[in-house]
Amino acid sequence: MGLKDLFSSAGRSKNKLDKSMRGVVNPYGQSADRYYAMQSLLDIGTLPALVGLMRRFTINASKSIEDEEEKNWVYNRLIALDKALVLAAAKEFCLGADNIAWVLRIVEELADEKQEWDILEALLAQHPPAYERDPSKKMQLLGHIADIDSPQVEEILARYLDDPDESVRFHVVEAMFNNAEPGQPDPRVIDPLVARLGHKDEDSLRLRSRILTGLARLKWDLGAHQERITPYLGSEHTFDGGRIKER
Repeated sequence: MGLKDLFSSAGRSKNKLDKSMRGVVNPYGQSADRYYAMQSLLDIGTLPALVGLMRRFTINASKSIEDEEEKNWVYNRLIALDKALVLAAAKEFCLGADNIAWVLRIVEELADEKQEWDILEALLAQHPPAYERDPSKKMQLLGHIADIDSPQVEEILARYLDDPDESVRFHVVEAMFNNAEPGQPDPRVIDPLVARLGHKDEDSLRLRSRILTGLARLKWDLGAHQERITPYLGSEHTFDGGRIKER
């Protein structure tokens, strides 16, 4: 930006936007300074300003109580704004940021089913079941999806049982068991979990044990899968021909 641009109306506006965005993500600044920066971005009210405001969710302030209060303040202000603008900002933010859990809560609050899945499908395409150096964003995404009441959720989770990262696979296994109902066998859960249990590339004893324990506690009849289960029982589980049991 040249000197002439700096003193133009557009230049001053951009300077204010940039300064406010920096203030929002300063974890060591005073809380009052961050509030001022956050309110400034609200007052600007453009899509870039709202994306910048959402960046407040990506840092933790040095004082935990103030940090939580500020994040709740941002959340409450955003859900009171124009839905279309906030959802557009949320999509842009989520595709570019790493810490997306708070903004996905905003999406859940404001979006209808079609709008929410538009954002989630864009994120799934960006984070397929493939290697990532840091899978934390992928796990935030899958955790959010796991809480949605939709018939496509289990199929999506099952795809990520083939993720090369063991922590992602374990996260998915936990989510699938959290969604399952004891005494009500669900082939959408049983089939992919049993397949993962005996997968030729599965080298995590922790994950195999979690699958066996989860299936045991659901008390599902797994007689049809006996041949695929028994080779992996180990010393902590038994199989009576119908159900897995913990020793």
